[in-house]
Amino acid sequence: MDEIMNYDTFVDWSEGIPKVVSRRMVTKEVLEDLPVAALSLPYKRTDEEIFLCKDEDLEGLTNAEVMNIRLARRAARGEMDAIKTITDRVLGKAKQQIESKSITQTYTQYLEMVAEEEAALLKEADIDV
Repeated sequence: MDEIMNYDTFVDWSEGIPKVVSRRMVTKEVLEDLPVAALSLPYKRTDEEIFLCKDEDLEGLTNAEVMNIRLARRAARGEMDAIKTITDRVLGKAKQQIESKSITQTYTQYLEMVAEEEAALLKEADIDV
C-alpha cells in the first residue's frame, strides 16, 4: 500500500538537534481507495473463532463477502434491521412523497382568508351551542 502513499519531509528536533524525517501523508485519493482495499482483504478469523471452530465456511472469502453473508444470516433469523438493510440494497429505498402547495396570493390576502375561515368556524360554534 506504500505505493499509493505520498511522503512529505519534516524537521524533528531531538535535544536541540534538528533531524530531517519523511512521513507518509494521506491524500484524498488514498482515503477514497481505503474502504475498497479494506473490503477486498481476505477475512481472518480471531483466535477464539478458530478455537471454537466457528465460521470455518468463511475461510478464503473477502471481508466484503463475509459482511454480506453475516447480514443475510441475520436477516434469515428475522432481525428487522438486517431485513430492511438488505431490501434497501437489493430493491432500493422506497420513494418518499412530498406534498407541496403553491400559494399565489399576498401575505395580507392569506391572513384575511384565515380570518374569514376562523369567523365562519366561530359562527358555526355559536349556532351549535
